[in-house]
Parts: sequence; structure tokens; C-alpha cells
Amino acid sequence: MGAMPCIEFTIVGNMEPQTAPKVDAALRVGGYLPTLDGWRAVAILAVLLAHAPTLRLGRISTAQFHFAGDFGVEIFFALSGLLICTRLLEEERLTGSLHLKNFYIRRLFRIQPPALAYLGLMAVLMLLHRIPVFKPGFFGALLLVRNYVGVVGPIESVWSTAHYWSLSVEEHFYLFLPSLLLVTRRFRASVLFGLGLLSFAWRLYLLHQPGRYDFADRIRTDTSICFLFIPSCIAVLLQDARGRGWAVRYLRAWWVVPVTLLFLPDHFAIHPFRGIIASGVVVATLLHPKALLSRILETTPLRFIGRLSYSLYIWQEILLTGYFAPKLRPFGALHQPLLAWPAVFVAALLSYYLLERPAVRLGHRIAGSAVKGRPQ
Repeated sequence: MGAMPCIEFTIVGNMEPQTAPKVDAALRVGGYLPTLDGWRAVAILAVLLAHAPTLRLGRISTAQFHFAGDFGVEIFFALSGLLICTRLLEEERLTGSLHLKNFYIRRLFRIQPPALAYLGLMAVLMLLHRIPVFKPGFFGALLLVRNYVGVVGPIESVWSTAHYWSLSVEEHFYLFLPSLLLVTRRFRASVLFGLGLLSFAWRLYLLHQPGRYDFADRIRTDTSICFLFIPSCIAVLLQDARGRGWAVRYLRAWWVVPVTLLFLPDHFAIHPFRGIIASGVVVATLLHPKALLSRILETTPLRFIGRLSYSLYIWQEILLTGYFAPKLRPFGALHQPLLAWPAVFVAALLSYYLLERPAVRLGHRIAGSAVKGRPQ
């Protein structure tokens, strides 16, 4: 996952008169959209509930959420595809070009400091023999190719860096998308959709081979980047007045959300529509900020969790081991359900305020804002 960049989402340009006020209201609220933080919260909570031990209260339990982690990551992918592409297109429209050096500096300072800090802690835990030594996983995470290392051996041996698969996919996407936008001035939506469809087809071919449903195949960039290219295609289409008008008119949460829920069970985990649906439900709430779901997403608790989402994703893996890797307990009693959850949030808060925010400010001082005058 994730990486889960916290950036702004703005769609500008010539709009049809009947849609302009709605789109402006939905997508240009002081350069910041609280709805997006709400979606980040939904995505990270899905991941946390998937990894944590099952919690029960009478007949109610979190067991069904152990199958929702994939969809949480796909929401993060949808956000990244929509937001990164929109920001790059906005910069191109306002400045006439894409400044890739500054883009990569900002991404570097946003993503890497907590990611490297976590790997530093894993190195210490390995040296102290608190967790199994799995060099391919550690160096794969360090070099951002963890999604091609796969799973070898007991889950407790590979678990501590397994979540870096989504960071690897994100980083590869950061390399592909700007270059793609530079060489395809026309037909960008068609190219992005075609590449996404090709990735979908390849994913389905591999995962539908007899006796094959391998996690290692599902997390590769070539089989996962469809969940980023399709949202990027949607971002390009939303730059056009007709595309925006159609989306405002027809993308409504009242029908998008029920359709989304149909694809949440685990047996739909490889279904190609999942990538489109995750993007559609996000865009539907952005375009209609006064809808009930949008207002729920903008509540203070969800916005706060959303701002911590990347920090939570990085640090949860070694603390929430109770379901998938119950024998991995480097911190002893801290892995008990009632202690693990607070520990994850404490680690995320420390990471966010002491490491990530200073690093982001430094990155913006070095590279500047993507668009002059835009809040950083």
C-alpha cells in the first residue's frame, strides 16, 4: 500500500455551466479535501482489522475483515492514481511542463524517512534475534523490489517486511506515470486504460492457472499496477468538461457503494472490476460533498486517522501479528489485542510528528511547491 501520499486534489479547467458550481464546491475547498482523509482512514482501518487478531463482542466479531485488507490497499492505490496524476496534469497546465526532479524530491522526503526508519528497527530486531532473519525480504524492501521477492518459508520469517510490496508498486508507478505523461501528449486516457487493461488481463491469466492463486503473483507490479493506471485514466478524463459533467451527473454514492460491497468478499479478490470500483466510489464522494457518505468521511475522527494512515501502515506490520503471524511476537505482551492497537497508534503518532512532518517540510524547502502559490 500506500504508499499513502497526503496530497491535494483539484480539478480545474473550462467547465460546463451546469456542472461548474458543483465541481468547484466539491474539488476546490481551500486546496484541501477532508473527504480524502476519510477514505484514507477507511483504507487503513481495513488493513489494520485484516492483520489484527479477531475481536469479539458477543455475536459480533471482526472475522470478516480479515478478507478486506486487499480492498483497503486498492483504495490507497485508487487515491494515489487519482491524486498523483491530477497533480501532475495541473502542474503541466499551469506551468507548461512537468518538473520531474522536484516531483521526485518531494516524493522521496514524503515516503522514504519512515520507511527507512522502520527497516532500521527491523535490522536491530534481527540482530537481537527477536525476529527471524530474512535477508531477501529486508533488502528487497530497502531496494523497493519487495513485491518480487515473494514468500519463502514460514509466514513469521517473511512477515515483518511483507507490507513493503505495496510501497514497491507505488514507487514503480511514480517512475512510470510521469514518463508516460511526457511521451503521450495525446490519447493519454486511452494509453492509461490500455495499459491497465493489459495488466488486468495478465493478472487474470496468471491467477486462473489450474491450482494457482499465489500471493507472490498478486503483488507483482505487472499484475498490480492496473489498480493505479485505471484511476490515472479517470483523472485524465475528469480534466475534460464532458467527463466531469458525466461524472457529476451519474456517479452517485447511493448506487456506487452497494455495487462496491458486492465485490468485497475474498473470492472476488482478483476480480478486475475492483480497481475501477475503488476509484468510482472515491470520485463519487468528491463530486458530491454534501451527500451523507461524504459528510461521514469528513468527521473529525476519520480525518485524524486518515492523516496518520501512512504512518499506521508502516508501523502496524510488526505489532499486529496476531492473525496471520501469531508466533511473531518480538515485543512480548505488547502483541495482546488490547495493547497492540494503542501501540500501533502511539508508534504512528511519534513517526508522523517527529519524523514525517519535518521531512515533508524539508522536501518542500528543497523542491518547492508543485504549483506556485499552492499550500504545501
